Amino acid sequence: MFNLLICLSAGVGVGSSVSFLAHYLLKRQKLNQTKQKAQHIVQLAKESIDREWEQALNRVEEYKIACSKNLEQEIENLSLKKHTLQTETEHLAQQKEDNFRGFKKQSAIFVQDLNSLLKDQVKKENQLKTIKKELDSTREQVLVVLEKKAKIGKEILKQEEKKQWTLQIKEQMLQETKDQEEHFKHSVNQQAEFLLQLALSRFQQAYCPQRGIENITFASLRAMERAFGGPDFKALKWVEKECGVDIKINDKDFNVSVLGIDPVRRELGRMVLQKVKSYSRIKIDNVKSITQTCKKDLFSKIKNDGQRICRTLNLYGIKPEVKNMMGALRYRYSFAQNQHFHCQEVAWLCGLLSAEMGMPVEVARRAGMLHDIGKAMDHSKEGGHAVIGADFIKQHGESEEVVQAVRAHHHDVVPDNPLDFLVISADALSGARPGARRSTVDSYNQKVMTLEKIGRSFEGVKDTYIMSAGREIRVIVDSYKIDDTKALELSKKIAEKIEEDCSYPGLIKVTVVRTVIKNAHIQSRHRRLA
Repeated sequence: MFNLLICLSAGVGVGSSVSFLAHYLLKRQKLNQTKQKAQHIVQLAKESIDREWEQALNRVEEYKIACSKNLEQEIENLSLKKHTLQTETEHLAQQKEDNFRGFKKQSAIFVQDLNSLLKDQVKKENQLKTIKKELDSTREQVLVVLEKKAKIGKEILKQEEKKQWTLQIKEQMLQETKDQEEHFKHSVNQQAEFLLQLALSRFQQAYCPQRGIENITFASLRAMERAFGGPDFKALKWVEKECGVDIKINDKDFNVSVLGIDPVRRELGRMVLQKVKSYSRIKIDNVKSITQTCKKDLFSKIKNDGQRICRTLNLYGIKPEVKNMMGALRYRYSFAQNQHFHCQEVAWLCGLLSAEMGMPVEVARRAGMLHDIGKAMDHSKEGGHAVIGADFIKQHGESEEVVQAVRAHHHDVVPDNPLDFLVISADALSGARPGARRSTVDSYNQKVMTLEKIGRSFEGVKDTYIMSAGREIRVIVDSYKIDDTKALELSKKIAEKIEEDCSYPGLIKVTVVRTVIKNAHIQSRHRRLA
């Protein structure tokens, strides 16, 4: 039994060895076959690459041959073009030389004609001198004869003749002055209208629709009472005390309006009321804290508005105090026109007009923006807004040119440089454009009555008509009392009287009509008013 197990063990060992050896020989045979296949594939790949390389070399050689043929053809074409251009250039040079020769001949002929004209002029001047001498001698002879016949002195005749000549020359000069003035006025008006139309056509910024401090509106009277502490509205009294304003209650329309002289305080009162409205139960401590918060918000808004307008107009180097004043103008209105945006409009218009006239644009915008800054000052500063505004910006480093323009835009001082008149014109444009301001019927009627009174106050005026909504005054005069010369003087006097007694913005045309049967001789006079 033991021997059998030993034999079985030996058989298993021999079988395993034979099996391993057979497996190894098979793997070796497969490996050799694989290497042979790989070598065969590599050989095929090398042969394929060699064939492709030869074909690529053949294609490159063919491409070189084709390129050389194309290059030779292009060189031949360029040579033909060069020859053609040289021929055309020579032809043009010959043509220009012929033209120059012809021009030279014409110039020589022109010089000859000019010399002949100069000679003729010299001859005519000599003849004129001879005629003047003969005329003087004849005049002396006539004077001698008249002196003998009338037995009067030679000096008396000279004085009479001088007087007649003086009257004739005076009338002639007056007529020439009148014609020149009309021509100058017409040309200047045309140029000014063209510049204004050009500037206005480029200015397309929308105007500010705000017309004042808004009211606080409620749905009903009960809602008002609930918001402001009951039927006695005790919360409104606290707001009046904290903000320094008066509050008016409108029971019919269910709204509350803020009244006061200072526009900034009015805005503060409106902001406080708007926040108080949202409280269900209000107390005095709440009103105080709300007022302090609104003050901070309002001052921050004023500062941001001042910085915004300077940024919008690309103006730099302006002091913070001046910017804050410009921001405070956001709550100042004139004839329902917001003065903050009015200053911005005037600055843009000044810049456009100055650009068309070849003047510095930045200085013009600066003067236009600052022209109404005095309206933001309180009552402690004495004087008109133009004067106190000019003094304020002068203290904060603005140039004398800008200060003068601000001071003169309402003729508090006499305008004496182009920038002053630019600011005046832009201010009038911004205030007079349709929809910018609101005027009442009473003020319009007063303007019409004043103009009629001024027109009828002069001697020789038969009637006065106000036309074009107060922009033209037409005066009818007696043609037997007022001649052409007096009509011109009368139009000047009426325009000067309107300038002295009225302060309406814009242009008022004065027209004097002489009542003649066949035609009417019209003398017109324009004056730009402050």
